[in-house]
Amino acid sequence: MITGATDGVGKATAHALARRGFTVVLAARNLAKAENTKREIAATSGAKDIDIVVGDLNSLKQVREMAETVRKRHPKLDLLINNAGIMAPERTLTEDGYESCYQVNYLSHFLLTQLLLDALKNSDQGRIINLSSSVYSMGRFDPENLQSERRFSAIGAYAASKLFVLMSTIELAERLRGTRITVNAAHPGIVNTQMLKSATGLFKLIALLATPFAVLPEKGASTSVYLATSPDVVAVSGRDFTDSKPKPVKSKFNTRKNRALLWSLSMESLQRFRND
Repeated sequence: MITGATDGVGKATAHALARRGFTVVLAARNLAKAENTKREIAATSGAKDIDIVVGDLNSLKQVREMAETVRKRHPKLDLLINNAGIMAPERTLTEDGYESCYQVNYLSHFLLTQLLLDALKNSDQGRIINLSSSVYSMGRFDPENLQSERRFSAIGAYAASKLFVLMSTIELAERLRGTRITVNAAHPGIVNTQMLKSATGLFKLIALLATPFAVLPEKGASTSVYLATSPDVVAVSGRDFTDSKPKPVKSKFNTRKNRALLWSLSMESLQRFRND
């Protein structure tokens, strides 16, 4: 299962895995785009086992519905690739009341992963891959400002969400130790995607400077595909990979105490959602 599977790196990842014989589940907001992607993948790969689940990561209710659909159709899941992501130029709230970048990039994927763990445990070797970004190094973990309540900047919110992705990747790897499930992060590099082209504010300047060095989505997908298929990482968990190589997570906020606190706060958020 791949979120954000109709554009950019997610779409390129879906193509690559379909060519390798995987049954690919495309998770997308837009049914028409998902059906077009399905036809493209079938035409270029010859793959016939391509499924679609529709849902918006801006809605925790829809995340739960997607997970339920996947569990019914695919009780054994080998791969979960949490690929979808946004950059929000302004502070907006989802229908659940969370800041959009925080929910789409982090909290909804955190929930989706929790809901699909049983299906991953049914695999001989389940793998979870979370899309990271080198921008995480600019992110801050402030329990009093997780959703940019006190101050907002587009780059700050995005960087924080990617830091949270990495912190939760490491924390989940620890919690899954002793199981057949691994969880790692993949940094795709600077990729020439619609998200890069639509950047605003400081991100726009960064995008303009980075565009000459940007790679195609197929190259950006290579690390995700490596983590999904390589026997070399069958026992590797809790790492961040760039160019298919593990890299240390360098952030003063990435401590055992902070990772446990982020996990606790995330679980509390989901508990409030269930109660509501």
